[in-house]
Amino acid sequence: MTTRPSFLRLLAGTTALSCAFALPAMAQEEPVELGTITLEYEGAEAVGNAVNPNTLSGMKTATSLTEVPQSVSVVGRDFFAKEQPRKVDQILNGIAGVQSQLYGYDSDTNWFYIRGFNSFDTGAFMDGLSLFSYSFGTFYIDPFLLERVEVLKGPASMLYGASSPGGVVNYVSRLPDGSTGTALSFSVDSEGQARASVEGSGSDGDTLAWTYGIQATRQDGHGMFDAGFEGVAYGAVTKSFDDGSRLTFHLSYTKMDEDHVGGQFLPYYGTVEAAPFGYLADYFNAGSPGLDEYKRDQLIATGIYRRDVAGWAMVDTFRVGYSDLKEHFLYPWGYTTGQIPTPTADLNLVNFAHQSKATILQNDLRFTREFDNGAVRHKLLFGLDMRQYRLDQWQAVGSSIPLDPVNPDYSVVQPPGLFAPYIDNISTQKQLGLYAQDQIEWGDGWIATLNGRYDIVWSDVGDRVTGGTDLSRRDTAFTGRVALAKKMGDVTPYVTFGTYFNPQTLSVSSLLADPETGYQAEIGLKWQPNESSLITVSAFDITRKDVSQSYVNGGVFDSRTLGKLRSKGIEIEANYALNDEWRMKLAATKMSVEIEEFGADPSIIGKVPQSVAESFGNLQLLWTPAAVEGLELRAGTRYLGSSWADNANTLKVGDAWLLDIGASWAINDQWSADFNVTNLADEKYVSSCQTSWGVSSCWQGEGRVVSLGVTSRF
Repeated sequence: MTTRPSFLRLLAGTTALSCAFALPAMAQEEPVELGTITLEYEGAEAVGNAVNPNTLSGMKTATSLTEVPQSVSVVGRDFFAKEQPRKVDQILNGIAGVQSQLYGYDSDTNWFYIRGFNSFDTGAFMDGLSLFSYSFGTFYIDPFLLERVEVLKGPASMLYGASSPGGVVNYVSRLPDGSTGTALSFSVDSEGQARASVEGSGSDGDTLAWTYGIQATRQDGHGMFDAGFEGVAYGAVTKSFDDGSRLTFHLSYTKMDEDHVGGQFLPYYGTVEAAPFGYLADYFNAGSPGLDEYKRDQLIATGIYRRDVAGWAMVDTFRVGYSDLKEHFLYPWGYTTGQIPTPTADLNLVNFAHQSKATILQNDLRFTREFDNGAVRHKLLFGLDMRQYRLDQWQAVGSSIPLDPVNPDYSVVQPPGLFAPYIDNISTQKQLGLYAQDQIEWGDGWIATLNGRYDIVWSDVGDRVTGGTDLSRRDTAFTGRVALAKKMGDVTPYVTFGTYFNPQTLSVSSLLADPETGYQAEIGLKWQPNESSLITVSAFDITRKDVSQSYVNGGVFDSRTLGKLRSKGIEIEANYALNDEWRMKLAATKMSVEIEEFGADPSIIGKVPQSVAESFGNLQLLWTPAAVEGLELRAGTRYLGSSWADNANTLKVGDAWLLDIGASWAINDQWSADFNVTNLADEKYVSSCQTSWGVSSCWQGEGRVVSLGVTSRF
């Protein structure tokens, strides 16, 4: 086929075009005195204490939260670092509309649903570029790499092309800001995890700035058989040229070598409801110490080039990413006597292994310009976005010996051999998108936003199991957004309508189906009563058509077409300063998610899709007593509503209330300490369940974890 090399040449050519614009900057003969370098990243800088920061996620232009006509949440590092999150999905717990950690504490993957729809595969972005994943061809992002986490809720295809209808989570990298200093951090927790890191930054005073970080983590606890290792390193440098243009390069490397945690893929009876023997132990691990293996090598290189071209502000973001993941483990697959066990039933085990090598190449070139047309102000955006994702994978299973759920004998030698791979293929997906946006301001605070994007997506699967059976398809889609907002003092109401599309997963069977399509209507209000407070209320109605639902089966993503889903609800998010010492943070979500069409089984029409909690929320109070400078005390509660383990809504998963406390103390300019306790009461609960091919799998929620961290800056 000629499409692949042609597409790669176009991808490389776009990057080369932006580099060509850089040549005049590098060839400048008369240097301009810049003074001490101060770097701003136009919506990607440190958030600090700002409640209404600029963001790029909702518009691809630096726009304050109150002026984005869609619900957007931003959590800055200055806030989330105090809570010492081990994973990004822990940060997402405090965001309205986001149901995170559906599969308990999973040390190697960030899991989240947005507005009732799984978004961890096609809704994960980093610095505005997709971290698309399929099956095990994933990219894992550690909080150590991030300056902020942003969530754009609802369809985002008008900006990003193929993506989840629920929304996108945009990870924003730590970039040089011209500051100088070094920080050493150490932390431990009650599960046996220990972490040490060093970060540094500096500049030459006028044109060059850099930053770097190295973190090493001893992974342990949560039912692991043996302690593991996670290493994360990053480095970034920004060069400012005499004409005002800037080039930033960011490189990160992630290394993981660990065992799997427990509490996963457990049967409904024995986890949610009692089995004849009672309940499975906390963090029950059905694996085998002799076989358990998880290894990841991941490298991501990102460049961002900015300059002015004939009155237009040009930004070109390009990336190369590579992930090599190898995994072997045993997981439960129901009981030997069926879904409901007898008193002497053992757990069936699946002996599963895979190796998945994913590569992603991306380039997003965009131009922005502001101008007045009489009494009307326009901010125009035009862009060309390209992505190629390639996954080389094999998956295989082998025989196994069942395990006693009451007295597991881990000394039993499990058969190490595997059968011939049932999946062995190379899958690719290429996307080319042209998009435009106009932010129009006129009159007394009126703001209209118009978006349009046209995408072409090529999907290919080369199957080596069947002797080279290939499937290729080409899909096109036009998506858009129309929005209107009105600034009325400190209140900004808005209304928006947007469409989306998302091609089916990269397998031979699913590529026979048309891409998902759908739309969202949203109305909302953003109220900023003062500089220290922001309240957002939004109501949404999303229709999702041609849906293929994923089932996590030992990590294998089985899929079934549901037909049509609808999610409608209301969200409230508040960051409110009660006075100079007290602050309240609130995130509350109430949804109704229903299966509206399903040809294969009409009996589930009107039911709630499995795993989806229709109610959840978070309330936190923060106290910074004036009597103790630098001290912050936190107390909060999280609520996870009930959900269903099956689409027929016959197996219910109960709700849970969880309590968290924390304290942070900036002792002086050099030393600070953070103390946190999550799930203070050690509440026993189940994060979610799902039923795949008649066998239920459930995930135990994370119990109490006590952590302490100390940081020294110099």
